[in-house]
Amino acid sequence: MEKKMQLLVIVPPMTLSTEFIEKLSNAFTVFTMDNEEDAYRFLIQRTANISAVLLDLDLARQSNFSFVDKISMDKLFTSIPVIALSPRLPNQEDIDCLKHGFSELLTPPNEWELLEKRIKNAIRAKDSLTFSEIERMLKQLPSNIFLKDTEGKYVFATHYWRHLTHDEPNWTIRGKTDLDIRKDKHNAKIAMEADKKILTTGQGTDYIIEENYDGVQEFLQLIKRPTYDEKGNINGIIALINDVTKQHLLEMELEKRSKTDLLTGLQNKIATEELIRLMLAAHYLKKGTMCALLMIDIDKFKSINDTQGHAKGDRVLAALGKIIKSSFKGMDVAGRIGGDEFMVFLRDIEKPDNALLLAERIEKQANQLIFQEDIRTFISVSIGISIFPDHGKTFEGLYTAADKALYYVKKHGRANWKMYTPEMEKE
Repeated sequence: MEKKMQLLVIVPPMTLSTEFIEKLSNAFTVFTMDNEEDAYRFLIQRTANISAVLLDLDLARQSNFSFVDKISMDKLFTSIPVIALSPRLPNQEDIDCLKHGFSELLTPPNEWELLEKRIKNAIRAKDSLTFSEIERMLKQLPSNIFLKDTEGKYVFATHYWRHLTHDEPNWTIRGKTDLDIRKDKHNAKIAMEADKKILTTGQGTDYIIEENYDGVQEFLQLIKRPTYDEKGNINGIIALINDVTKQHLLEMELEKRSKTDLLTGLQNKIATEELIRLMLAAHYLKKGTMCALLMIDIDKFKSINDTQGHAKGDRVLAALGKIIKSSFKGMDVAGRIGGDEFMVFLRDIEKPDNALLLAERIEKQANQLIFQEDIRTFISVSIGISIFPDHGKTFEGLYTAADKALYYVKKHGRANWKMYTPEMEKE
């Protein structure tokens, strides 16, 4: 059963017929007061529930319309219309009373259905004005606030995204879905799935989307909550959109820095090992494809620092990092894991020789640094290699095997590369 709207009727005793009050009570929940002072106190207590006030016109005149003036000026009562009740057919003086802030002038008894309709129209008109006022205020906020109905269609939005108007001055978002308005159908589907879940479960959600229009990258935070009718049923969604581009880019940059070796631009030790573990656990152990782990050391790096200074040593590290970065596919992993130690993880190699060829290329390019940089020392590297799954199926297993191969190269003259073999265990 639909909940009745509540009316506060302020009339002197015996002014209205019992029949009129009874008819009024059939359509509304009616509270009656016989003076403005008590009515005002009652209204303050019940503001959120009262839909309209019906005030006897002669009673209003006696107080020089002070009650109507107080209601009109108080923001607390913005949504409540005050309707004048005239005990007689209105004359011009009665009609002029509307300028004091009355929303409507009624003359009971009257055709009841028409009277009920006029009261409800006055309530709706006031609600509409209140909504418009709220909308104007909300438009002053930088955030976008919008409403949707239970079909996921927009009811209104305080701001339009700049790419939605299609250069049409009369374009409106009302009645449109995300698929109707968004060029990015991926984000449209994300929005509609989130809305569907909210309308089904009653649980709000927060998420961030990335948008790219006309070369402009934006990150938008959406905060969505269900709305309810008077019976407690979900009747739509209210949402807030915040532009968090600067904040999100800063967070991304900080996260990147936390995982990046600033000197070489490669991943740092923690990030390198974490990525390799994730790849092994989430993909390769199931798929069974061949991968390779390379451990790379700069030979006699300490002597470069000691004889030419740490600045020159940093240049060597940065140059080798550049060589390594340019030597593998985008989905491979490369990182600096120590002072002069690097690690490369190659995924989806066809055969072990692919890893050997990469090691040879890195070695040769490292040898060329003496001609490319102001380094008065020949640069060489030692490289140890292990293969997944032959030499290990975990990061620890592959690391141990590659480290043994690296140790073998260093022990036998450096400036070389070797793949792990069981015989190296005897060294």
